[in-house]
Amino acid sequence: MSRAYPYRRPPVDVVAGGPWLRATADSLDELPVELPDWDYGTVLHLRRPMRIDGLQARLSCGLPTDAEIVLTVVWSAANSSLRGRAWQAPVPAAPDVELEIDFELPGDELGGRLDLETSLTLRTVGPSPASAAAPSRPGSVLWHDVRSVMLQGDAVLFPLAIVDFQHLPYPAGAAWHLELGVDLESQALGSILLLANKRREVVTTALENAADPTDADKLVLSAIRSEVVRSLVERALVDEEFDLDTDYPAGSVGALLASVVRNTFPSKTLEALRRDRDHEPIMFTSQIQNATGLLGGA
Repeated sequence: MSRAYPYRRPPVDVVAGGPWLRATADSLDELPVELPDWDYGTVLHLRRPMRIDGLQARLSCGLPTDAEIVLTVVWSAANSSLRGRAWQAPVPAAPDVELEIDFELPGDELGGRLDLETSLTLRTVGPSPASAAAPSRPGSVLWHDVRSVMLQGDAVLFPLAIVDFQHLPYPAGAAWHLELGVDLESQALGSILLLANKRREVVTTALENAADPTDADKLVLSAIRSEVVRSLVERALVDEEFDLDTDYPAGSVGALLASVVRNTFPSKTLEALRRDRDHEPIMFTSQIQNATGLLGGA
């Protein structure tokens, strides 16, 4: 069912979006629905040609020609709940405006399904009068579309560093450690870090081969993924201030924890999960293994 907007919007042919393209050192190809060669070290360089009738976009909405409108691209990574603005440009009041979307996304901010939302939005109405049915609030969406791409090799969902645990306050023989900030409203990107012990070669090799893992690598990556999810679920359950009903800021630690808990146990309440963990902790660990598909398909 299409959404009803409380203001006039331009006809769909006002914006002509070209295909999403992936630029590499030696090629420029159309972006596929899956990227099997992606890993956390991959920088995605993306482009998209756009043609917009900036004049008609304003007039058909009842906006004056001096209204400011912008074209914006926002990215979001479904598995980690991280998102951000990738690109933005003003759209002049001209009948044939050509824009070239062009930006890079570092791999350590991504993981899982990557959504690219392109939107034409109102910045300001301008000093001239507008129609009573025209959009009036900054950020009003005049047009938008979303393109999704699955990033393979996504066992590592967060920023990662390979370090020597011998020189850090962690057990020297541990394989990995997940650092996570305590502030639920802080940005997850700056609060979470997966540390892999460089002395555990089987782990670092699997992470480096995440785009094209061997059977042995798949076992390690599956174990890492399950343990990361377990750590995040446990973190949510032991934090008395965490609540699934709270509307945490997009990309925050709280939003990340809420997303992981809902995806792992979609049919259980937070209270039920806390009871399960407190009363039957061993069974609860097994439930997480089941929910994350530990070693499944490996």
